[in-house]
Amino acid sequence: MLKAIVLAGGNGTRLWPQSRPDLPKQFLPFLGSKSMFQKTIERLTAFLPLEDIYVITLAKYEAIALDQSGLPASQLIIEPMAKNTAACIGLAAVHFLRKQEDPILITIPADHSIEGEEEFREALQRAYLQAGREDCVVTLGVKPTRPETAYGYIKIVQGTAGDCCRVEQFTEKPDATQAMSWINQSGYYWNTGIMAWRASYVEALLSQYMPQLAQGFAQWKTAVSPIHENLLHTIYEAIPSISIDYGILEKSPLTYLLPVSFRWDDLGSWSSLDRWLPQDADSNVVIGNHRLSHTKNCIVYSEHAFVGTFGVEHLIIVVTENAVLVCHKDHEQKIRDMHEHREQTD
Repeated sequence: MLKAIVLAGGNGTRLWPQSRPDLPKQFLPFLGSKSMFQKTIERLTAFLPLEDIYVITLAKYEAIALDQSGLPASQLIIEPMAKNTAACIGLAAVHFLRKQEDPILITIPADHSIEGEEEFREALQRAYLQAGREDCVVTLGVKPTRPETAYGYIKIVQGTAGDCCRVEQFTEKPDATQAMSWINQSGYYWNTGIMAWRASYVEALLSQYMPQLAQGFAQWKTAVSPIHENLLHTIYEAIPSISIDYGILEKSPLTYLLPVSFRWDDLGSWSSLDRWLPQDADSNVVIGNHRLSHTKNCIVYSEHAFVGTFGVEHLIIVVTENAVLVCHKDHEQKIRDMHEHREQTD
């Protein structure tokens, strides 16, 4: 048995102000007419029947997730609040275990861009088969093409035979010097966050490495509706917000990396649009009504208003109904801080 779990509860703060708490980036059409979430669902339907695709998200995104996915409400798993990916994936696993089901889970973020549909499906199939052979985690890895500091990296054990390589180490986002050195070394991959593992193995790893979370989910697994909904809220209030990488994967005794050849990107920032959208002769990416003069290497995004620029370079300019952002590309990582300030002052 195989189920896909689309992780769709993030808030996309680095793509503020277009991505905002009530309508985060995964539900927005940054690349074309469909949202990244819709494209993720479509990509999976070429691999699995629609009834085997589930979405985990927050209650405030339930309506838009249903509308964009075409899934029935029974295939949405609702988190009471955002508590990072360890709780998210753990809840998805226990959702099936409490129904006496123990499928292989493909857990996949909703906000990534992928090119190479056939290679993607082949990779999921190989990951699924490996996860069915033994209790393990199989994560998909992409060979770095630039010194990216916004991604996590995975180092594999050299000399591993077969499609899947044993993982030696997970590494959090490196600095620029470290990222540059890894491009020139064999054995380092970007961590896509796309994984295959059996639901019961997720539960076992939680029990070993995150016992507080596991104990809460154990209570919820055996609770009777509607008590279990109130109980889940109580559990979430008490647990820490920890990523699956830090909480489990860095400690897991058997993790494989499956190198993949499809083009992949985590569209987590405005600058990432440079890699996917057409540029003009001066390396500008522009969406919306505009006139640029003596403008180079800028990203201009406007929902409705006309944007005119003259004599500027290396800027991110975003105009929405309620906010305007002007940011030098070198300071893009500070956009999250501006978003947080905006949330606190509203």
